[in-house]
Amino acid sequence: MADFLQKLYEEYKITICKNAATIGQFESAFRIFSYVIAAKFEDSAILSELLYSASNLLVLFNDTIIQSASGIIPKVPASQERLKNIITVLEHVGVFVEVSAERMYGEVGRWAAITVLQIAKCVCRFLLLVKYGVGIQGVPPMSPIDRDAVLKQKESAAPGSTQENSSTNSNAEVETKTSLSFVLKRSGKAMRSLSVAEPLKLRDWKVPSMNGSQLQGNSKRFTRDNLMPSKLNRKQAWGEILYILKPVIHLGSICLCGQSSFKPWLVSSGLDVGSLCLLGDGRGLNSQEQTELRRRALMLAMYLLRSPFYDRFSKQKLLQTLRALSEVIPGVSIALVPLMDYLPVWQRVYFYTWST
Repeated sequence: MADFLQKLYEEYKITICKNAATIGQFESAFRIFSYVIAAKFEDSAILSELLYSASNLLVLFNDTIIQSASGIIPKVPASQERLKNIITVLEHVGVFVEVSAERMYGEVGRWAAITVLQIAKCVCRFLLLVKYGVGIQGVPPMSPIDRDAVLKQKESAAPGSTQENSSTNSNAEVETKTSLSFVLKRSGKAMRSLSVAEPLKLRDWKVPSMNGSQLQGNSKRFTRDNLMPSKLNRKQAWGEILYILKPVIHLGSICLCGQSSFKPWLVSSGLDVGSLCLLGDGRGLNSQEQTELRRRALMLAMYLLRSPFYDRFSKQKLLQTLRALSEVIPGVSIALVPLMDYLPVWQRVYFYTWST
């Protein structure tokens, strides 16, 4: 039995590496289907979250297979990589665990599951910061890889391909300079060529420079550990510690003050703002850490959708806006009506609104 499973796994790895694009389309369709069935029937929320969590875990699993098959070895200790994997998995399954715990054990089970998951993530993130010097950590810490670039590197590193690559490097460089972008005749606007565009999940939407330096920079982004974490000063370290401890502090304030109180909302928002102030404007940080800081700043807008502020102030205005848009703009109701129906379910799930 073990030999059969090992053989099946080896065949699966070969299939993933040979059909990365097709597998990526399947993963996207899997995720879209989880949206389609949401709030369609009884227990659809659990099934939807199961499919969504499974699709994210499948992406993580397949990325690991492709990266391992390409011979790319992470530049970090195995224990550090393991902690990042644990956090990423917990991020992906948080909503499903919460919804399932509530269905099986009620409110007590739901809050117990939420507390355990948040404490586990907090401990892992704190270990990454203190023990391994990982600076500003992304959410989730394991981002998707550029599979096409990884597989191309594997092919270029294969035996017998060195001479061929060296003979075509100069031609490829000339071609790259001319094919990275083009200029529209009427507007003069520079546009990225589709032939060199990165996968959607890794795209930064910036127009590449014509000298190829942009492509050279992007070619380093196909692995998860391509940038060394920046060393944080004392002030920045305290800012990151505040961000790491925020979920546990928020849960503690809910336990003391209740869900309907504004105190947990104020405590959490204060910790977020304080963390961003201590971390500063991001100068001296690498590109991934700067992107994470921008994401955290944008996530402050989520406080408009977090209870009790949402229940007392923004709920009616948001619903009125969505109804007006669905009535005025033809075809928009197809997307907005299901969204309005799912909003109550979405609002009840802690990990949707308070996961970060």
